[in-house]
Amino acid sequence: MLVDITSGRLGAGARLPADRSIAETFGVSRATAREAQLALEVIGVVDVRHGDGAFVRWPPAHVGGVDGSPLDAPPRDLIETRRSIEPVVAGLAASRITGDRLEALRRNVDEAAELVDDDAALPRFMEVGLQFHAAVAPGCGNALLADIVAQLVNAEMHPLWALVNQQAMASRAARHQQLREHGELVDALVAGDAARAQQVMGSHLRALDTVIFRPWAVSSAQAE
Repeated sequence: MLVDITSGRLGAGARLPADRSIAETFGVSRATAREAQLALEVIGVVDVRHGDGAFVRWPPAHVGGVDGSPLDAPPRDLIETRRSIEPVVAGLAASRITGDRLEALRRNVDEAAELVDDDAALPRFMEVGLQFHAAVAPGCGNALLADIVAQLVNAEMHPLWALVNQQAMASRAARHQQLREHGELVDALVAGDAARAQQVMGSHLRALDTVIFRPWAVSSAQAE
């Protein structure tokens, strides 16, 4: 799609094909097609009009090369990495985390609960959510793993992820789900239940993956 836009084959004001059409044309999944559209929106190449579609912007946005591009850290790669590492970290934390770290996690969840229904506070809610994951990691007692997780959830290091994630969390239902899952993880850590902590973190990140890259699956499940 980006080549079609920069080459002029899709000019200013042109409407992008739907996710399903893009997926069929390029032989990719709908999740990949949606990720590509989200990336184009974030870097300013297209405008998304909810209920109407995505349209090429005018004037066209400048899209950088490979080096230094906003697309250097694909959000899908990031969530895949987090899903591979953070459940293990949570399981270790269940048997190693200290009382002061648990108290910090409780305060984090309490602050998120105060923000969850305030649409205007969405940026702070997102910040608190990432801080939660960064605060869980040191509890695993492994400095290397903790440092890796800290880098994965650093919004400044992954601005594209932060923006895509914020777009997904625009839904109050999605924010309440995140809050509930963070609370369940704290309960598992307090109980020292490693298996439960690992399961909750894995489920939480799978849900986040679905909300961002397969929102139609969420809508279908809610309709059932």
